[in-house]
Amino acid sequence: MDRATIRVEVEGAARASEIIADLRTAAETLYFPMRVVGFWDHGRGMHLCPHEERRQVCPHVIPEGEPGHVDYVVSLQRERQANLEVYFEHADVSMYLR
Repeated sequence: MDRATIRVEVEGAARASEIIADLRTAAETLYFPMRVVGFWDHGRGMHLCPHEERRQVCPHVIPEGEPGHVDYVVSLQRERQANLEVYFEHADVSMYLR
């Protein structure tokens, strides 16, 4: 999977948005016509889980090395054809696009 890192540097009191919807809009605008198919908020451990959408147990939060663990990126590549990760460094959030 390709990866782009977005760094927002600010001089002064202004802050860049960390709202998921704003980051989605920014990623889709930068990489139009690609669309967001998943996200992972590394700081909060939140993510858009295709397994939970099907009312299944989420295999992404199981510790690595444990039976049943599936890497989130692998799930998105297989199930949603994701091929680009846009990482927003200031928010510690990854958006996955296809």
